[in-house]
Amino acid sequence: MPSGMWLLVSVVVFAGCGAAAGRQAPGTMSRATLRVSASVVVTTITHNEADGSSSLDVAVFWRGTPGWFTAAESRELSAGGTGTGPPDGRPGPVAEFIGVGDLRLEVQYDPRTGRVRIQDQSLSVQSGNLILVDEVDSATGPRIAETMRVEPRFAGRFVDVDTIIRRHPALVPFLRCEARFPDQPQHSPIEVATWRQMTDQTCARLRDAR
Repeated sequence: MPSGMWLLVSVVVFAGCGAAAGRQAPGTMSRATLRVSASVVVTTITHNEADGSSSLDVAVFWRGTPGWFTAAESRELSAGGTGTGPPDGRPGPVAEFIGVGDLRLEVQYDPRTGRVRIQDQSLSVQSGNLILVDEVDSATGPRIAETMRVEPRFAGRFVDVDTIIRRHPALVPFLRCEARFPDQPQHSPIEVATWRQMTDQTCARLRDAR
């Protein structure tokens, strides 16, 4: 994973009962949530293939006002999720949520149906495995702004956001890299300076994807 990305949570969900964490068996599903820019957090849901590669099931780009994910008094936004592994060995539905203060965002994905549910909206990954969600912290609530598709297969066991963006450079404007991480009195100047440096470094690297 590129050093500029901030990993909030990475949870492995096994496809079948009794799978061991060290084996990373084919079909093993993973999810991760990362901060990418001052305005965007990305959630990815992926699974392993038998040949050692990985496939992207869905990536959700959550965008709000700059610094929305640290707007609360707590230092970090919370992230987590759930997953099921039915006895027949097929992967079951997984869910990932992120929250800050009273704001809670959730994506649910069912690999058996190919359906994604974001808040109260449902769509098929056939329409796009990249889902851009805007205005996450607005009074009217999150809205799906656009869906896109990228080649889902990745070498190795990790699907990184850098590669996703390089495969679809049209994502770069959605990151709003021109927006800097804001001053936030509820956090220490050192924390704000660190977050600002991280977002600036990440965006500088991702601009090269265009």
